[in-house]
Amino acid sequence: MASSSAVEDEHLTDSDLTDDEERSVEPRQEEQRPETPKPSYTDEELHQLVGYIQRMSVLSGLDHRDWLEGTLDIIRRWLLEVNEPLLTIYYDRDVLSAFLGMPTICVSDLSYFRREPNEIFTVEAFHDEITFGTLTSDVDGCLMELLERLYVPFFRNYRDWNATVRHRFCSSLDTFLAFLTGMHYQIAGLAVLYVPYVTKELAAGPVERQLVGSLEVIALYWTTQIRTLLADSTLTVPHDLVSVQDEFDFWQYRYEVLQGINDQLAQSDVQKILKVLHNAKSVHMPQMHMLIERAKQELVQCVSNRKFLHLLIEPCSKIDVAPSPADLPKLLPRIIHRIRFIWLNSEYYNSSALVSGLFRNLSNQIIRFCTEQTKVDEILSGKPRFGIKICNMAIDCCLVYRGIYDRMAKEHAQKDQHLGWELNEGIIFNHIDAFVERLNDVIDICESMIVFGRLDENEAIPKSAFGGSSGKELEQIAGNVEQQFLDTLKQLQETSQPFILNVHRSEWFIQVTQFRNNMKKLEETVQRLIFNVFQHVSNVEESLEALQSVLFFSYRQRGTLRKTYLKEVSKLWRSFSREMDATSRKLLEERKEESWLSKHVSIALNYRINLERLTWLRDRLKHASWLPAVKESSPALAKFVALRHEFQKETRQAYEDWVAKCCGYSGDLSQRLDRYLIVRSKKFRGLFESNIDSSLLDLCEQAQHFEKMGFAIPNTLKKVYERHDVLRCLHNSVIQLCLSYNRILNALTERERRLFRPLIQACDRLLAPGIFKISYISDLSEDFFEEVNEFLVEFQEIVNIYKRANRGMARSCEKICDTCLLHFAFAGTVDISVFQQQLSSRLQSSGDMLRKHYSNVVELLSAFSRQFQSVDDEMSSGWIAYVNDLDDMLAISLMTSARGSLTKLYEALHCDEDMASAPIIVLESDVKDSRIVFSPEMNAIGDLINGIIDSIRTMLDQFPRLGYKLKIPKEDQRQGFAGVFREDQECSELMRGIQVEIVRQREEMVKYEEHWNQHRVLWETTEKGFQQRLMSSSRTAGVFEGGIEHYSALADDVSFEDAITNVHFILVNQNALKSTILDWIEKWQALNIKMLLDHASNCMGATYRYMRRNERNVMKVPRTTRETTAAQQLLEKLVRDVPLRQSAFTPMLELFVLLRKYHVKLTEKTHQQVVGLESTWLHYLQVLNEADEMLDNEGEETKMELSRHAEKFKLILKEFLEDFYSKLPKQ
Repeated sequence: MASSSAVEDEHLTDSDLTDDEERSVEPRQEEQRPETPKPSYTDEELHQLVGYIQRMSVLSGLDHRDWLEGTLDIIRRWLLEVNEPLLTIYYDRDVLSAFLGMPTICVSDLSYFRREPNEIFTVEAFHDEITFGTLTSDVDGCLMELLERLYVPFFRNYRDWNATVRHRFCSSLDTFLAFLTGMHYQIAGLAVLYVPYVTKELAAGPVERQLVGSLEVIALYWTTQIRTLLADSTLTVPHDLVSVQDEFDFWQYRYEVLQGINDQLAQSDVQKILKVLHNAKSVHMPQMHMLIERAKQELVQCVSNRKFLHLLIEPCSKIDVAPSPADLPKLLPRIIHRIRFIWLNSEYYNSSALVSGLFRNLSNQIIRFCTEQTKVDEILSGKPRFGIKICNMAIDCCLVYRGIYDRMAKEHAQKDQHLGWELNEGIIFNHIDAFVERLNDVIDICESMIVFGRLDENEAIPKSAFGGSSGKELEQIAGNVEQQFLDTLKQLQETSQPFILNVHRSEWFIQVTQFRNNMKKLEETVQRLIFNVFQHVSNVEESLEALQSVLFFSYRQRGTLRKTYLKEVSKLWRSFSREMDATSRKLLEERKEESWLSKHVSIALNYRINLERLTWLRDRLKHASWLPAVKESSPALAKFVALRHEFQKETRQAYEDWVAKCCGYSGDLSQRLDRYLIVRSKKFRGLFESNIDSSLLDLCEQAQHFEKMGFAIPNTLKKVYERHDVLRCLHNSVIQLCLSYNRILNALTERERRLFRPLIQACDRLLAPGIFKISYISDLSEDFFEEVNEFLVEFQEIVNIYKRANRGMARSCEKICDTCLLHFAFAGTVDISVFQQQLSSRLQSSGDMLRKHYSNVVELLSAFSRQFQSVDDEMSSGWIAYVNDLDDMLAISLMTSARGSLTKLYEALHCDEDMASAPIIVLESDVKDSRIVFSPEMNAIGDLINGIIDSIRTMLDQFPRLGYKLKIPKEDQRQGFAGVFREDQECSELMRGIQVEIVRQREEMVKYEEHWNQHRVLWETTEKGFQQRLMSSSRTAGVFEGGIEHYSALADDVSFEDAITNVHFILVNQNALKSTILDWIEKWQALNIKMLLDHASNCMGATYRYMRRNERNVMKVPRTTRETTAAQQLLEKLVRDVPLRQSAFTPMLELFVLLRKYHVKLTEKTHQQVVGLESTWLHYLQVLNEADEMLDNEGEETKMELSRHAEKFKLILKEFLEDFYSKLPKQ
């Protein structure tokens, strides 16, 4: 609870606190947050303090010119803002900078100034108050220098401690400094002995035992340092390739370290300590002397090893600068000889293990050079050809190195048999063998990059393109393979690139296994792809194209892709061999089949064409240099040579058979040309055909084929063959002439030929010379062909005009048929004026279209008639029949248009019994002059529809018949179009149907009027008659409410009637009729309520008048006995009338309940009377009681009777109020 209230207190704002609370809170805030003091420096004092800090800053390379104004501003800010505890000054990229706090960047050294919280410096005591110093990146060195130069002398000479405490503390401090010195220089690869400060105080003579103990501790630490140094005698690099240069650098480093430790041991300070310990007969001195002697021996060994290893530096350095791995083998024999020399002559490097280590280092250097030359990052980035080349060179270099080593080892072993060549070749060549395996892995990756990734820096490998229906699917599979490989390659680049060729990194085995598994999956996918590609191959060309499309898959030497590809190449050559066999069988079978060429030409051409096709296939296969060689290629090529010889032999035999059979008789074949050019066709009446001997043309055609194949023309055919071009030209001209003539006659029917008989006879006269005079052996007569062709062109033009005119007139008649004179462009129903206007507009536009089409028919017919003006008499009977036929076609077209128009009108008016009506005209209904009237009336609608039919008849009557227009004899002319329309049976039936629909519409309108006349009592009743009828009733609440409910129900029934209703083809708008009827209902409803209000008000007023009058009469004081008797009689009468009056209250109050129910507003007077009825009536009864007392009635019966009536009245009034409020409308 406390925490939650605390949270709530934290969220209180100033507006949530009262003035007292604010006054109570403010002092607490001042106590919690003390005010920060602000220093008040003069400009001179501030300048002096800044100068102090500048002079106290100690940095390497600090120059007074490096101080910038921005840096000085930060110093001034630190002096003035006392809540900042720390100021640092340092160089940031050669720029002297200052910062409040520790810098956020790396610096080599910095000067710091520190103050206590809210401390204000003074100029006089600034150096005593400030805490400052300098830090460098060498933290250990700073600490060591600070302890050794400042604190050690101070503590050794600090006399406030007793000697024991000071000695123990200084001894511990020396031990710590010895450890710190050793660790500090060990990081730099040096061995530095710590010499304590006490050596400066050693003098000749006896030394205190405590001091000897301290020096023994230092000497013991020295022995540890020297023993550790001497133990480091072997170059051990577990995860790197150590080269000969590394071995030499190790011994050089060891020489320098041993030389340094020997020099330190020879220094006077160290010798002084050793002498003190020797004189004190310390137990550590024998061990110390042994380590010193061993250090000297190790130094001699280092000198010897450096001398011999230096012999290998110069030849091994040439390996690193060699142009390529191929240049390394020539450098290796010299290096191996020198290693052998070291093995034989070195005092310390003469063991098999060390020499094996040298050869191993040589192997490592070769591996390092080849790794640098391989450039795996460039290979994986898209240079597989370079990768294959450089990896093969590196592999060759390693294998040559192994061969050179074996050969020279064998030679030296034979030469120095007593020493031999017993080295551990496993140590020497383990890395070489592993490196060769890694190079093979890289080659495998490069081949995969070419095969699966289409990566080749020398050329752009196109995407695989496959034909056929499944080509897109196969290309998608190839694309998926490529994408999967690129993802695998990207993974190799990201994860495995640094250690692919690093033989010490075993992670590559996992990566290469995963890579090979992925490649195996891709190979399986590609094998299925190749299988699917060649599954749909059906011939040699497709096989060759398919092999070319998957060529780059064959570049992968590992796996089964290469074998699969070679298998498909073998299938290609076998397919070519089968193609030659199939061609031979096919040619033998085609000899038995018929051909449109002659038998001999067909045989020769078949052999020649198939030979050229097979030759083309052979050339494609032979010139496809990218195809790998397989054993099936040589037999297939030899088979082709034999087949070519056989085909050439068969072609020659076909030519000789043709010469023997077709041209082997004596005589001149040119005599067959002595024939007329044209002859009447015996098969087709009235047509012409060429009269040439077609066999001569066939022989010439056959001779032409053999001539193209390189064979000679026979002598018997040579004369005719020389005229072959002329004969062919003449034959073509005759054929063209006959075709033109026959085309004209074939285009004409028998009836049309009779129409064109004069032109046909004129053409026959022009063709007579070719029928009876000119032959094929005579000279070519160009005038004959020109004259006949010119006439045929004119004849053809006349026929074309005739055909075009007929087609044009037929199209015009079709358009007339399609022209509808009526068109209901409106959607739904429209007013009669709109209906009439649109129909009139449509009739006018349709009439214009009919006149246009009619004029087109007349113009086309007139244009054709002008072609026959010169032969008018000869064609008069045919011409009259032709014109009348066109006239009848035009009449049928116009009747079709009229029928369509009438049908459209009939369909708009007609409606089947089982379908909803679709009205087209809007009609309004209303009550006027005590009857239902329509606007427009039905007579106007009927006249409109009948007028449409008359307009159609009038429009047809304005077109004259074609016979009249072309002035043919009157007795041959046809009846007018209007008469045809009147006599047309279908049009008459449609017009009768339209009249039936009009009659039906009238009947439906009568039914509609009868439906609404059931409410005619509303407009036939007068106001006086309504009042008399109501006054003659009992005028109870039930009567009035029944009248109200009757008129309300009647209004609902009328309101529920649709605003518009369909009456056959007329849409009746009932809004005006409904509005009028509702007005009558509202009038009688209002009159009924008015009479209800008047009757209720009169009843209430009469009741009040009755009570006031009787109260005055009954309270008059009688003065005589007679008046007293009359008063008593009046009282008794009034008492007797009380129940009668109370019984009348219920019907009267029901009237007011009804008024309240229907929200009828009462007058203020009537409202007050209804509200005060209870009190007024009770007052009246009280008055009767008082009158009774006044008349001294001794009986209690009157009082009791009046009390009962009062209680009964209250009950009546209670029931009235309950009923009154229950019938109020709910809000």
